[in-house]
Amino acid sequence: MLWNTSELLNQFDWLTLWSPLFGLLMVGIYVLYAVVTERMAKRGYASTTLLQKFSMLFAIVLYYIGFGSPIDVMAHIILSVHMFQMVLVYILAPALVVYGLPYWVFEKILSFKWIGPTFKFLTKPLIALILFNALFSIYHMPVVFDYVLTNYGVHRIFHGALVVFSLTMWYPVIVPLVSDEEEGMSDLKRMVYIIANGVLLTPACALIIFSQTTLYNAYTDPQTFATVLGYCLPNGDVSGIDLEALMGATNSALEDQRFGGVLMKLGQEIVYGFFFGWTFFGWVRRTKSLALDEGMSFTPQETNEKN
Repeated sequence: MLWNTSELLNQFDWLTLWSPLFGLLMVGIYVLYAVVTERMAKRGYASTTLLQKFSMLFAIVLYYIGFGSPIDVMAHIILSVHMFQMVLVYILAPALVVYGLPYWVFEKILSFKWIGPTFKFLTKPLIALILFNALFSIYHMPVVFDYVLTNYGVHRIFHGALVVFSLTMWYPVIVPLVSDEEEGMSDLKRMVYIIANGVLLTPACALIIFSQTTLYNAYTDPQTFATVLGYCLPNGDVSGIDLEALMGATNSALEDQRFGGVLMKLGQEIVYGFFFGWTFFGWVRRTKSLALDEGMSFTPQETNEKN
């Protein structure tokens, strides 16, 4: 499967390709994060570590790459690029955001009268697991996918919901890694939770990979393609765009579709595998430390008596 990208993006101006306003928004969000966390640390709240700061910065960069760079335009032209975009903004970036936030942020959210109970409900492991994977899978059903991409308002609402649910999905896994919270799932349950996430996304990926026909009119039907691409342009005018050339960006729409399914499955497995390993080795380390502490808790006399 090859992409004919030599002149693919030359038809778009730099404002369309690089979304400077969105870039400024991302910079503003990170500056706000840095200033607020620094001020709160001076007031006695837990400070963010260098790794957390880097994690948030990396997440901001990924969101910009996914939504503000040429990747976003290409995702409306090439299905496999769309799948790559999904991995960046809904699998990897949310995990980095949750890790980058100090735990007092979540405590503040939980303290609000109306937001707190909603947030607590959405971050319950079973609820978070079902909501994200169900919405993500439904989104990639052909009828739903084409409808969402051809209706601007619905498209924004759907993606907003995916952003929220991707964050709540990662909360039960990552928050215990960066806080002293002891009410969350055990290490073993978190590992099962991560595996379940991978399993629940498999049907959607399998549908895309093993289909014998192209599934999405947004990439194969000229009229639908034009409507979708119009949302990438400031004025929605595609009259100056060579739509036929863009639709021929891949040698085979079906092969690109299959490659996209593989890319999405492989990408999420890599991310889930990383956090599974992190949880597993943290569990092993804590188990060894606990065993060592219990062994050292006996005095020499008590040890002799036990023997």
